[in-house]
Amino acid sequence: MYRLTASLLIICLLVLSGCTGRKSASSKAYIKEHTAQSDPKENNAYTPPSAVDKTQFTTYTRDLQMKMQAFAIDYKKVQIYLDQKLILVKNIDSTKAEVASGIIRFINSSVIDEITINAYTPGIIDAIDPEGIWVKFENGNRLRFVPQMGPDAEDVFVIAGNNWEEGTCDVSYANKTYRASCFKCPSIASVHPVVKLSDIDKRDKRTKVLPGIKIN
Repeated sequence: MYRLTASLLIICLLVLSGCTGRKSASSKAYIKEHTAQSDPKENNAYTPPSAVDKTQFTTYTRDLQMKMQAFAIDYKKVQIYLDQKLILVKNIDSTKAEVASGIIRFINSSVIDEITINAYTPGIIDAIDPEGIWVKFENGNRLRFVPQMGPDAEDVFVIAGNNWEEGTCDVSYANKTYRASCFKCPSIASVHPVVKLSDIDKRDKRTKVLPGIKIN
């Protein structure tokens, strides 16, 4: 009787052990490896430029451009910046996810090519023509800025865009069309190129000391 009871107990333990093992294997089959997702809020988090004294900068205007030309200041040797954070966004075909300058993000199942130019990122004026200026923040690609138009226009440059709507517009960049917006200002028209006053004040200085004339 004792042997029979012991045998039944061992059989029960083996059965329970087998059930537990199958349950563990089943639960593991449904565990999916965690995949990091892109957080739009984190990507668009605005980090103020450190140690930037905005009083050292002045807006790049048509009048300032003419003064630079009058004093023979080479515009390609003057660092240029934007006073606001600029964001360029483009929806792209997921089967042809080619990004020239930005990063790929997924928002609501859409593939987004996003380019961010933070405030006071150093750039250069690549070219000047009668209608505006071309500004580069990376090799190979550039943005166009033109004088502000309208009855209340100021003597400032704004980004050249089309299809203006709710403070955003379409711009051409890297041979593609992006939707441009300002991160903290209500309109992309509030983004202006600025330069350092110290760069403008740099002029070639030639000094000649006159020896004087003596009477023999």
